[in-house]
Amino acid sequence: MNTFIGWGFSILLFIGGIGIPTNTTETNITSNTMEEVVDGAPVWAESQAIRESEPDFRAKRDLPQFPPVKQDHVGKREPVPADPAKRCPKLEPVFEAYGLYPIETFSYIAWRESGCRPKAQNATWDANGNMTYALNRDRSYDTGLLQINSGWYSAVKKVCGENAVDNRMQGLKTIHCNLMMARYIMNESKGGLANWRM
Repeated sequence: MNTFIGWGFSILLFIGGIGIPTNTTETNITSNTMEEVVDGAPVWAESQAIRESEPDFRAKRDLPQFPPVKQDHVGKREPVPADPAKRCPKLEPVFEAYGLYPIETFSYIAWRESGCRPKAQNATWDANGNMTYALNRDRSYDTGLLQINSGWYSAVKKVCGENAVDNRMQGLKTIHCNLMMARYIMNESKGGLANWRM
């Protein structure tokens, strides 16, 4: 009799659409954080680009996968400081996804150049567009996570698109454009890592 009552109660709940709460929750993960796709690679929304602190960030396959850049570090450059505080550890999965090896080297460069800040820029302008401060003696300026120099203007247009150079190289303040330019510099320039002070 108890079994019959139990089944009857279950059927009533089903028919009435009454849900029984549980202690588990289900997360619906959607890939709605990409702004657009350029040459087969996603351009991230800023919120996505710095979300890598989640333990399963790589498992979600939110990151593009690029082949490693040309390697010119071993035997040619000073090793990066061993101090782990001089790194951007939360961004290391991103450097790996963009094929920027050695990862610890680019992690150090990002820490040293921008303090791990994607929107960093080492110059300022007044309301009329006149430069009021420039760190570089030649009045060029560096932008973004890896501080890409404004001298790469033509390459930025080629790699990131015409709009990337608008409003004083604003495109370089996105992680995607900045790291794609780092890939370009590593693969296409003779200097490779020499373009950044180590």
